[in-house]
Amino acid sequence: MTAISGRKMGKSLEATVRRYYELGVLEGESFAAVSAAVTRLKMAKDRNSWDYSISKGDPIKFKECIDHRDNSTFNPLIMAESISVDTNAEFPYREWVAVLVLEYRERGKTSPRWHFDLGNAGQSGPRLHLQYGGHHHEERILDETLKAPRWSNFPLDVILLMEVVAANFFEDVWKDRLRDDRSLRNYTKLSERLCYAPLSQKLNSYLDDIAGVEADNTFLSGCWNDRWA
Repeated sequence: MTAISGRKMGKSLEATVRRYYELGVLEGESFAAVSAAVTRLKMAKDRNSWDYSISKGDPIKFKECIDHRDNSTFNPLIMAESISVDTNAEFPYREWVAVLVLEYRERGKTSPRWHFDLGNAGQSGPRLHLQYGGHHHEERILDETLKAPRWSNFPLDVILLMEVVAANFFEDVWKDRLRDDRSLRNYTKLSERLCYAPLSQKLNSYLDDIAGVEADNTFLSGCWNDRWA
């Protein structure tokens, strides 16, 4: 894949958070949430191997939303337990856990959680996957314990998760101000290059030879953790 420097990704993350805040969809504390990650990325300078994290205790926090089923309120939260890559490599992901939580204000209400993850050695499921559930609350009874299905999926990063949240929960702002913002679009495309290229290339290769070498396989079987090559 095309190499991406830590400096570029740091600039992209910082500018994206600033723009979302200016348009009123992020809480101001989100700047502090990404400051350590931005500093770490910028310190990588022009190196194409870098990593960062955004703490569960200090996440990117979106403005309050209303669940119209019962008029309860929640804040979408984004964090990165670990994103570590070598963008010089064909398969660039060394560690990857990016998380979205809808945190309800009402104590005792389950907060939905999704995470984009890499399959561990020996783990069942696709190598690159989306999974529902996981540990968010101190009271584990409020966490979903469902481990499957693990969905074969692009490994969205923080910037692409921000776009998903904006499009789904702040659609008017996203349509009117965010999705056609030229500078913001360039930052989003940088993340798309990182997150979409490896799985897209695998799918294209599969479709190009679906009646030949791949005739006895399915795409999902090739994405499974024990067969990904």
